[in-house]
Amino acid sequence: MDVKDKIIKIAREEFVRLGFRNVRIDELSQKIGISKRTLYEHFRTKEELFEAIIDIELERVKSFVENIIEFVEKNPQANLIEEINKMWQLNADSAIEFTREFFDDMQKYTPHIWDIIYQFRQKVIEITFSRIFKIGVEQGFFRSDVNAEVLFHMHLTLVQNLVTPSMIMRLQASPKEIMETIINVMFRGVLTDEARQKYADFCKKICSINFQES
Repeated sequence: MDVKDKIIKIAREEFVRLGFRNVRIDELSQKIGISKRTLYEHFRTKEELFEAIIDIELERVKSFVENIIEFVEKNPQANLIEEINKMWQLNADSAIEFTREFFDDMQKYTPHIWDIIYQFRQKVIEITFSRIFKIGVEQGFFRSDVNAEVLFHMHLTLVQNLVTPSMIMRLQASPKEIMETIINVMFRGVLTDEARQKYADFCKKICSINFQES
């Protein structure tokens, strides 16, 4: 691992643990095992280092989601419900790792980076949702009579407002429980009868919240 990668790795751990405000460059340099001068040769400011870490995280999410969609597009027999669940679970995992304090610090001290994340989420959801919905209709998973535009905005609103550390703490529910509840509610209306039964069977295997067919 070269010096820059080591800086990013350890700095990421410290930002997640302490938040932006409480990370001190001198302490971070000591923890990495380099001088402050060496760190500043790679990143001119703490903000620049933080933004580099966020950029890497966003690229990781983008690649993860794109790989799932490409897999589904190339494999018509793939279990669409399982693949969608993987994308939702990525959101849940991020909500667990990045604490409320982490996001509070970001909004307060680096609001431009928070705006980047907010816009990134909206763009990724918009692009991926339309492709997933199209595949779902073609494969008989989603009803063709559902207004895709309305459904997209429902989905976007839920993700942007519920899958956040502050709401997870407020609701006193695990990210997994929140994600499953959202998916259950959305899928009840949008899935075809056949796909709804497949989803019910899928939930029996992995979901902590039971999905009962009526």
